Amino acid sequence: MDQPDQVRQLLTLPAEQRPDWLNNFLGTMTIPPIPDTSTNPLLDVVMANTAHGEKKCKLLFPLAKVLAAAEHATAADKHKLGYGETDAAPRLWWVKDNGTYLMSNGQDPTDTRDKDGRLPHVVYAQGWGLDTDPRSILGGDDFRESINLTSPLDEDGTTLLGMLRDAAATGATRFLLKATFDDQYMDLTYITE
Repeated sequence: MDQPDQVRQLLTLPAEQRPDWLNNFLGTMTIPPIPDTSTNPLLDVVMANTAHGEKKCKLLFPLAKVLAAAEHATAADKHKLGYGETDAAPRLWWVKDNGTYLMSNGQDPTDTRDKDGRLPHVVYAQGWGLDTDPRSILGGDDFRESINLTSPLDEDGTTLLGMLRDAAATGATRFLLKATFDDQYMDLTYITE
């Protein structure tokens, strides 16, 4: 299907009338108005569903599961290294690929994959589980961002692990990850409630 007019016409149909290949491609993307002059309507749809420029997002995670992943990373004897890392340390990895999630970088011999091939201690953001496409809030490329659990977050010496433990002990149930980012930088803020 390489005729822009045919593709544009298919995009105007309700989902139940579109071909399966198109619905599979679109997933959860929304379809913007496609100009009659478009030479690639599918690219227009993808670009409209992709974050550009400076973006902000807030992701919500269940605190108990995030703390379990953090405790796993902290207790592990070995730690996987992220891109550009040279020191093995307990970290959470924030990953965007098939959904978006936090996971432990701890490595131990008992780590076995689940039926979907995922390692244990993976916590999906609310609304962004398996088979979701977070490009609309996080941009088009997959990534993995390392979040150190044992480095001080601020002047008082509180670490992310300490923050998670304190929050759970005082009845908090949610972990919010706020990100401000563009093509050059990413600033992360952590909140519990």
